[in-house]
Amino acid sequence: MGDAAMKDFGAAAPYLRKSDRERLEAQTRAFDMKKECFVPDTDEEYVKASITSRDGDKVTALTAKGKVSDGCY
Repeated sequence: MGDAAMKDFGAAAPYLRKSDRERLEAQTRAFDMKKECFVPDTDEEYVKASITSRDGDKVTALTAKGKVSDGCY
């Protein structure tokens, strides 16, 4: 279903599906598994975070919201 078909849903359309442009940007954006990860968040399911340190199996990461997390997925 493209952007044209989503117009049928009116104001709810942006919440149901990202636009074609947003999906294309997300697919072409590089993701470095050695520097980035996803961490659980109370407001959202998971948020992207930058890895700040590694100590064996323990990884510490900083989210875009400024929160520090001790676990990455």
